[in-house]
Amino acid sequence: MCGENLGASEAHEPCSHDTFFFLVSKVAAADLDVYQLKILTSLNANFFADMLYNHGANIAKYRKDGSNDPLEYVSIHDIAVSSERSSAQPFFDIYVSYNNEKDYGDKVIQEALAGTSKWVASQQIAGIIGTTAAYQILFLEAVTKLKIAVQGCREADPTIGVNLVLNPIDEAAALLIGSMEGAKLGGSPDLEDGQLIYNMANRHAFQFNTINKSQYANSVSIIEDLLFAARGELDGLVCDNLERTTEAILRYAMVGVTQACIQLAIENDDLGDFSTAAGIAQAEGLALAILPLISQADASLAGNIAENLVRTPGEEVVEDGGVAVAKMLGHGFTAAFLLQCDKNLGSIQLVDPCENVDCNGGCTDASGGSSNRLTDPTSAKWFGAAVALVLVVVAFFILSRNKHFVSDMNVRLAERGNQILSEEPTLPKYPPRNPPPRVKRNSNANVV
Repeated sequence: MCGENLGASEAHEPCSHDTFFFLVSKVAAADLDVYQLKILTSLNANFFADMLYNHGANIAKYRKDGSNDPLEYVSIHDIAVSSERSSAQPFFDIYVSYNNEKDYGDKVIQEALAGTSKWVASQQIAGIIGTTAAYQILFLEAVTKLKIAVQGCREADPTIGVNLVLNPIDEAAALLIGSMEGAKLGGSPDLEDGQLIYNMANRHAFQFNTINKSQYANSVSIIEDLLFAARGELDGLVCDNLERTTEAILRYAMVGVTQACIQLAIENDDLGDFSTAAGIAQAEGLALAILPLISQADASLAGNIAENLVRTPGEEVVEDGGVAVAKMLGHGFTAAFLLQCDKNLGSIQLVDPCENVDCNGGCTDASGGSSNRLTDPTSAKWFGAAVALVLVVVAFFILSRNKHFVSDMNVRLAERGNQILSEEPTLPKYPPRNPPPRVKRNSNANVV
């Protein structure tokens, strides 16, 4: 078999380009499982959706047992209960603690498929299953791959470097982007194609005025550049900066999810207590992707958001009002992810979720000082392009078996990335913040 695991004690035959592309495409096909689950459940075909969720249809990986059949199909259920998730620290423990359930995502989906959950309407079942699978289960799997990359970087033999079937940075990219976006930077022009983190940001970029000149989300552009940088840092075994880069990827991955929660809070504000609208279930599935992380920064604020977006049957939908919840999410976003609210979330329908939100110097993308890859879009574009060009050069010399030049080139590439990242300020664990007070609509206006 081509390649082996990170930190292998000896070099192995590298994968061919065709084999490598095939393996990555089978990881990216996770979005097809999500898409098909949503279609089946919306048609009340829960028996077939159950078979798809528990047994899989599109995701595959190489077997390690030398079987005649080199591929084994993996289901989203397998990913949801995998022991490998424990590598995604501290994220895994945060999600488990918040949900008080080790296999929290799997439990939600299994109950919805069995008809034993609080969701009854087919559109709501499709909504909770789709968002839970894409933005909780597959997101944590992407986190796992990024954490494995950092761990493998630290454990790799510096004389050999990284030898593996699939680069975990590429696997994480596949799980954030999916197969339906196509090969073009920025993704598919049809916003109905994508199903994962990448699409969620693009879907809301125009509405929130966070779209770039190439007509896709600013956060997506930054994530692309960070993924290129992480690839170079892993190849060069510059592990401290690889860790910082992967953490930045995960922060920016939450931009689109938070924007979706804000939009749904506003849209659901006018729904009745017993509404069966799909948006109520979608809001809960998306909120539960970010609430555990917001809770680490401000448990009280996370609790207030949960009361509005995590559904209790018979109670008022978005009880504090869409505007108030949007502002809560703006405060929670900055507190949890240390990113400037107005720059990353933007505003929608005359609602500014970032009103009175201040980093107080604690955000990683704060302006001022020398330009760096996280704050300057132009710099980020050129840095990403430079990384891509150097990787092409590296690939050429790999084929020429000039290992010493490749090693030196990777180290220099990673060192440049490290120099740029080192310009970011040293951060407190969480910045000071002034979250908005809760105001009940029946006692005052729904503006905080």
